[in-house]
Formats: sequence, C-alpha cells, structure tokens
Amino acid sequence: MWAGSFTFWINPSLLRRLFSLHLNSPRLNCEDTLNPVVQNHDMLRRFSLDPQAHSPYTQAIRREFLKLMNRIIALFVTLLSVLGAGCGGGGSSDSWGPETLEARFPIDGEVDFSALSGVEEADLEFIDLVTFTPVKNTHLKWAAENDDRDLYVALEWTDDTADNEYDFSGPLDVDAVLMLIDNDGDGTHADGEDKRMLLAAAEGAQYIDLHKAAGNDTDSIGDGLGWLRYYPGAQKYQAEFRFPMQEDAQGEDGDVSAASRVNLILLDHFEPGSGTGGIASLDPHLDDSSAWPCLPVYPVPPMERPGIPDGLTGLIVFTSTHEDANGEIYMFEPATGIVTRVTDNTLIEENVSLSHDRSMIAFHGTPDRLDGSQYEIYRVDVDGGNWTQLTSNGILDGHPGWSPDDTRIVYASFRDFKASIVVMTVDGTEIADLTPPSYDDNDPDWLPDGRIIFKTDRFSALPELRIAVMNDDGSDVRQVTSIDGVVDHDPVGDLEYAVFERLMASKDFSSDITALFEPWNIIEVRLDGTSERVLVNDVFVNWLPVYDPTGRYLVHLKSPGYTEARLMTRAGQDLGRLIPSITKLGYIDWK
Repeated sequence: MWAGSFTFWINPSLLRRLFSLHLNSPRLNCEDTLNPVVQNHDMLRRFSLDPQAHSPYTQAIRREFLKLMNRIIALFVTLLSVLGAGCGGGGSSDSWGPETLEARFPIDGEVDFSALSGVEEADLEFIDLVTFTPVKNTHLKWAAENDDRDLYVALEWTDDTADNEYDFSGPLDVDAVLMLIDNDGDGTHADGEDKRMLLAAAEGAQYIDLHKAAGNDTDSIGDGLGWLRYYPGAQKYQAEFRFPMQEDAQGEDGDVSAASRVNLILLDHFEPGSGTGGIASLDPHLDDSSAWPCLPVYPVPPMERPGIPDGLTGLIVFTSTHEDANGEIYMFEPATGIVTRVTDNTLIEENVSLSHDRSMIAFHGTPDRLDGSQYEIYRVDVDGGNWTQLTSNGILDGHPGWSPDDTRIVYASFRDFKASIVVMTVDGTEIADLTPPSYDDNDPDWLPDGRIIFKTDRFSALPELRIAVMNDDGSDVRQVTSIDGVVDHDPVGDLEYAVFERLMASKDFSSDITALFEPWNIIEVRLDGTSERVLVNDVFVNWLPVYDPTGRYLVHLKSPGYTEARLMTRAGQDLGRLIPSITKLGYIDWK
C-alpha cells in the first residue's frame, strides 16, 4: 500500500474581506485573573453583515472564491492567538488532574462537555458568501483546557445538514471549522501565528496544521490532532483539537499562554469550485484580535508521560518529501538521532526496504507518478553509491523485500492487471513468479524462517484482502487473517507473529477516497492465525508497522493530516514521535 496526502488551497485574503474592518465592534478586555468558568458571553455575540455595506466587495470576493480550485484550501484552523494586555494573569485551573489531556480526551469527535470547565455558548448567524445576507442560525458551544504540554479545544454547533462531499481533486461541498490564535496576545493575528482547520470529509474529517502567512500557510512540521463528527439525530457537529502549546522547530506556530486569544470560524455548505456557502464566527475581524475571546490557559505542574527510550538499536530508512516534492531516501540512526540523506535525484522513490546487513536499500522508483509502466525496482548502497536498476519491463513493479541472507529480493509485479509475487536475485535476474493466474497477491516480505508473508484475495472477495504466508517457492500457502468487512495491508513478521495495518471498512483505498477517512488500525496476530490483538485503534490512518531489531518496539506511520513516525511498545503503548521534525514521510523500514 502507498498513501497520498491531500492538501487543498484557499486565498486567505478572501476571509479578510468577508470580515470587513468597517464593522464596529467593542473591544473586550480579559480579566487579569481567569476564572475556570468565564462569564462574559458578550464576546460570543452574533455579528450580522449588512449586504449594502459589503456591496463594493461582492464581485471581488466571488472572483477570489473562483480561484479556490487552484489555490490552497488548506484545512486551516487557527487555534493559537496570544494577546498581551487584555488576557493573562494568575489563577489556576481546578479541572486538571493526574491524567494528561491525551489520556482524558482521545480525539474522536465525541465531546463530553460535562468534563470541561468554562464552557461558552453563543447564537450566531451564517452569512451567505455571495449575497452577504443571513442564511440560517447556529448555536455554538466551546471550551478549552490545557495540561503542562498541550491545549485541548472542543466545539459543538447546530447544523440541519451534513455537507462532506470529496473526490480525489479535493473538497466539493463541505462543512468546516477554522481556528485562529493570536499567540502573543498583542491584538494582531500576525504572520507565523497559529491556524488549524477541520473539514467534514465523508464519514470522517480532514485536519491540517497551519500558520498565518502571505504564501504557503501549511506548517512544514505538522503537529496536533483534530477530528469532527456529525450527529444526524441531534443535527449537530462536535469537533476536537489537541496540540502542543510550544511553537514548532520552524517557528511556524507561536507559543500558547494565558495571554493568547482565539477566534472560531464556521463554514457551512462550502463549495470551493463556485465560492458559495455560509460563514459565521465569534468575531468578524481576522487581523485585529483585540476583541477575540481569551484562551483559558492555566499553570499546570509537570506531568509524567512515556517518552522515547534510550538504547534503541539498528538503522531506519525512510522516504520523505520534506526537502524534495518527489521524495528522497533518508537514514535515521535511533541511537544518535542523526538523519542522513541518501539520494538526491529527480526520481520518485517509495517502498524502501533495508537489507539485513544494513548496507543496501531496495525501493521502487519512477520518473512519472501517473505512468504505471515506469515503476521499477532499484537498489542503492546506504551511502548513496552503487545505484542499480534491477527491473526494466514496462510493468508496475513495487514493494521489494530482502531475503534473510540478503541474496534475493521479493517484490510485487502487476501482470495481467493483477499483482503477482516475484522473486529475483540481487542483480535483477528473475527466479520465479509465485502467484498462480487469477489471484491478486501483493505487499510481500520475507520472514526470518525463510517463508514469505503477503496480502491476498485468495480467501476473500475484493476489495477485502487477507494476510497469508507461503514457502519461498510458492508452496504451502496458509491463511493468517480471516476477519470479514475489513482490508489487511503491509504485513511484516518475526518467527512467531505478524503485524500489519487494517482498513476498518470493505473499501479499495486506491479508487474510493472515503477509505482515507475511515480508521486504519495496527493489528498483531500469531502466524498460525490465533491471538489477534489490536495495538493501535483510533480514528486516524495508522499504517506500515515494523518491528525494531530487538522485537521490543514497533514503529509505524500515522497520518492525521501529515505523516509522522510513531514509536510504540510491543504491547501498543505510544511513546511519541520517533523521527523529530519530519512529518512528510512516505515509507519506512527498520533493521
């Protein structure tokens, strides 16, 4: 399996025009000492827009919206706004306890406001983006809490319809929430300060971490999580954000503190192609944040949480687009934390596999992502030397894996419109095609005992796939997984267990975009098919799990709106981001 990232574009100047500074609104001062229950509901009042006052802007705004299909509608949510004189002071929260926000509030779009203090409510109007006339009313409820590291923001608003239509080009007709944060609280939402956004997408959500910028406002280093969920019976949305209060390594988010202010913006029935829809917000100003509500941030003592352990061994190879949009291959030494770039070329490189002696990397590459006939298997030394093309057959070849003695490579080759598992020597000489006609076998890897583990349709009807093992000559095929209604991908294993990702729906992710907004769990199972257990179970796309050389840990990729490498224990306890400051990963291996 390989997964793509979806980023959509919008012109930030459009929102500035929507919230014209010609509007008169009183400036609000936050209390010097913040109470856990904030009483000032005036700051959450409704702002109605006079269509006559905005008539000079109408055509310009429409023109800006019509550019949206080619500009970034990055799901930007600005949640960090810091303002100086008005917010801040002493005080403490009586809501935090020994548990971290991560433990208290798993991000899944289900909000329990009874567990939150300082809940604010407001009646707002959605204003038509074209005519600037009121469209409908909504009731907004929101609250925020912090621990020693993170900020959690929860929202709920009424909506009589759920708009969540996507295709592979991006959002077509969606509802969304945008959060802006004036991090330093100086009264201006300035460049480099925080924005975060959630868009309703199929049955799930799309989250993106942003910052205010004149150009590309997507953060180079993604962080935080977000999700929203629609409840048709109650006709309402609930949404959650959790993210670090400290700015990232690129300085593209500011620090969140008791001085910070926030603005919340709702979009309804928003169609990027036509520029139509409705908009509502707590405050009509995008740049002048002096009247924005204060974020209730309190001092919290340091809290204990698991972290990356010392003494990790081996070598990790991965692909990333953080320096080259086509992607390059990198090495990461877990013991030292050093990242080294291996390749530097125009080839699109993916599906990396490290040899067991950690001297060579096999991968698939192509000069044209859209031309399947040009995907071939390559080999390169870990120092970037001895670049060798191993296949050249006009067939899509991918997903290579090394034999335990590093003398052979197994890979998937799309022959007769189905994937076959093929074995070749390390110089590219084909030894055998192990897949009989009519079967679809893919994602092969070698087990330490010399058998091959793979995904297949031999025991299910497509799009569902099962994990299986076989001898390296294709004999003695044995089914490992058998759960109906799911799709299993990317197995690896040791002498006793296999670990893989599972799409929790019977969907083909390559042709059905809604599969990318379903949960993808990390599963471990014995090679005989018994003792299956879930290691990672949330609403996000979790994929490509790999054991570390000791078998005590696993690394996997997590894609909540960016893609990072997460380390966990063999029991499934998350230990944190393994490769710091890189969140545009595409594939990973650890030997």
